[in-house]
Amino acid sequence: METKEFKIIDMSVEGEGIAKIGNEVYFIDGAVEGETVTAEIVKEKDNLHWGNMLKIIEPSFRRATPPCPYFGKCGGCKLMHLTDETQKLFKKLSLQRTIKKVTNFDIDVKETVCGKQKFGYRNALQLKVEKRDGQVFVGFFETKTHNIVDIDKCLICGDYSQKLISVIRQFVVDTDADFESVFANYYDGKLLVLVQTSSGKCDKTFYDYLKAQFEIVSLWSAKQFATSTLLNYKDAKCVAGDASEEILLCGLSINVTPLNFTQTNFEVAELMYKQIVSEVGKNKVVLDLYSGLGVTSVLFAQNQNYVCSVEYVENSVQAAKQMAQKYGVADILIANAGDCGKVLQTLNFTEKERENLVVFLDPPRKGAGKQVIDEIIKLAPKKVVYMSCSPTSLAKDLRDLSVAYDINYVQSFDMFPQTNSIESLTVLTLKTR
Repeated sequence: METKEFKIIDMSVEGEGIAKIGNEVYFIDGAVEGETVTAEIVKEKDNLHWGNMLKIIEPSFRRATPPCPYFGKCGGCKLMHLTDETQKLFKKLSLQRTIKKVTNFDIDVKETVCGKQKFGYRNALQLKVEKRDGQVFVGFFETKTHNIVDIDKCLICGDYSQKLISVIRQFVVDTDADFESVFANYYDGKLLVLVQTSSGKCDKTFYDYLKAQFEIVSLWSAKQFATSTLLNYKDAKCVAGDASEEILLCGLSINVTPLNFTQTNFEVAELMYKQIVSEVGKNKVVLDLYSGLGVTSVLFAQNQNYVCSVEYVENSVQAAKQMAQKYGVADILIANAGDCGKVLQTLNFTEKERENLVVFLDPPRKGAGKQVIDEIIKLAPKKVVYMSCSPTSLAKDLRDLSVAYDINYVQSFDMFPQTNSIESLTVLTLKTR
């Protein structure tokens, strides 16, 4: 393998250092903007090269010392070697550059909004489990491989991860259980766990192991994914403990199971939701797309809005209806189950309602897509508020929306400190014709 010295002039959206020699571009894993490093080139394609840093000759003021012993091996945290201020800047610029690349729009993304917790903020994790050479490995996939990095604790999850990993490892050693993956959520002392096994079954004694370390436990089991998301497990069942647990988000009490999606960083999620509710305003007709458990829908309704929500996952829709009843807004919150694109084609708003219509959407990573965007444009709401977890899919949807909408602003949020994942909020207004 070729080894060279490089001056790092920029950072990629994946968190790699970028160097250029003539027309050749190098992406150096582990390097930071402003540094001089030596690196080993491991992959080449045309004028693009990828390498692993070997030595820092001249460090950057943007570099931090990663506190995690698994950094560089585990594929989770790609920015832990950057200072907090650099991470904020990285997310702002990455979002800005991705939008520019896809749309050619020059948008000055607002400064990244951060929470106080840089570690121990994450209330969810997915652990892989493997028995190999007489040992039990519990951890995360290694960067760009399916090899498991065996860990004792995840710093961004905090203390509960250490206890959970220890329990899983001990149980598999003791019982030779056929665990493949363990999905967990932890909310204020309440642990919700779904175990994926090759048989689809989980021995109830695992519940006893968990109860020795956690006060409140809900244990579920399943055999396989129907798709790549937990929400679509078809054979999941509760093994022990209560099937659901009550959590608190934005002042709302919500019943959740391991199959429900909730934000993984409640501190930053509440900052986002507060801004979203403010942007939507009062006395509006709000179309809440991809509404999940109905948190935003109820918040909008509590703010004196008439709300029509759409969500694909049926049990989430039922949860939203129950919450609407609980908070006394069921008469002004209509929750629809189904595909957003199809449901949008069936909705009929009066002329007065359309004049007062605001759309809020929080689509999955793949984005809303052209069908949904086209339906939004047909409805012609005065304002669109878009929450996104993927800069690339956001940029594609903004490109499609731009035929009818102007972008007021784009704001980045550091929902996932230490990682290169970027959450954002975009506000658009209907063009005057």
